Amino acid sequence: MLFNIIRKSFLNQKKSMALMIASVAVGTAITASLITISLGISGKVSRELRAFGANILIEPGVEGMAGVSGQKRYLREEDIIKAKTIFWRHNILGIAPFLETKGEITVGDKTLQAVVVGAWFKKELQEPGEKKNFPAGIATVSPWWYIDGQWPDSAEKVVMGISLLSRLGIKKGESVLLDGRSFLISGVLETGGAEDEQVFMDMQALQEFKNLKGKISKVFVSALTKPMDEFAYKDPAKMSQSEYEKWYCTGYVTSIAKQLEEVFQGARVKPVWQVAETEGKVLGRLELLVYILSFITLAASALGVSTTMIMSLLRRIEEIGLMKAIGADSRKIASVFLSEGIVIGVIGGLVGYALSIAAASFIGLKVFNMGFEQRALLLPVAIGSAVLISIAGTVLPIKKALNIKPGLVLKGAE
Repeated sequence: MLFNIIRKSFLNQKKSMALMIASVAVGTAITASLITISLGISGKVSRELRAFGANILIEPGVEGMAGVSGQKRYLREEDIIKAKTIFWRHNILGIAPFLETKGEITVGDKTLQAVVVGAWFKKELQEPGEKKNFPAGIATVSPWWYIDGQWPDSAEKVVMGISLLSRLGIKKGESVLLDGRSFLISGVLETGGAEDEQVFMDMQALQEFKNLKGKISKVFVSALTKPMDEFAYKDPAKMSQSEYEKWYCTGYVTSIAKQLEEVFQGARVKPVWQVAETEGKVLGRLELLVYILSFITLAASALGVSTTMIMSLLRRIEEIGLMKAIGADSRKIASVFLSEGIVIGVIGGLVGYALSIAAASFIGLKVFNMGFEQRALLLPVAIGSAVLISIAGTVLPIKKALNIKPGLVLKGAE
């Protein structure tokens, strides 16, 4: 009997039912799309933020009297490739070593002391255990650096910071003496930072020039990380074994830094907190925004279902009054509306899930220039949320239906 009532209700109210299914489908599609985005947004946004600089710094560790005496310490260049052997190796998107030394620059009668930096500008490394090469160098950790000209492609060329170039009163294409040796200025660097007062040259050329073969001063690493939460800030030394394993196997910037410290001999690895914390805040706020929008969408869809169902109820007052007159109790009346809501929810959920696949792909391509992976787990979630929307929308109509007085309705129908 219930099946026949629902079937006739759908056949007799095609427009109302279609409107309610559409309302549920749209709400489900938007919600499922937002959930898909929230599940993948961390990696996508973190990858976008990597364009603003590295988030991990590797420096030589200073122990004992070395720090007091000011003894210069270096890292080993051969350890760089080991960064691609750690547990979170696939999260490392870029790596760039630097060798910092001091040099005397002479132009005519002007002589200045400046920081001379050896660097990889663009370099391909053979990734351990992989056939493909791994891109490294400044372009992978600081793609926003602006250079007028080109990076040095030989040992006789250098790039000079714009502020230093201005103080020397020379231009790109001219030559300078660096520690008595002539170099051609192939490009001018402008970052707005300390680099504007420095001289850059090829890493190997500087190592040979300063007799520092195989030595580097620091390494910047750009890695995809999970936003820091309360657990991430716990001291690993005070964790239990299970807590430490969980922390170590989670992609926090601190756990990745710890693993890098294990493969770089004599190194001290630390997050660049200004970058890491800003990234965490941005991701946290974006995820909160997604949840708020999802709640608003679900509430709006439920309101749409409720409004349409109330309009449907007004056209069915006599039917409900008759059902009550022949003995239908409140439970049976409520079951009719709930059953209709469930059917609407299931159909709307399936349609909404199908729409969410296209919606998530569209948003991903427009915002991040790449699609989001639609997870199969979202199908039951979409249907479940759609059914909840529909059931929530039946609450008010059910209350109104239960308050109908059969005697008054049937008397008015005469």
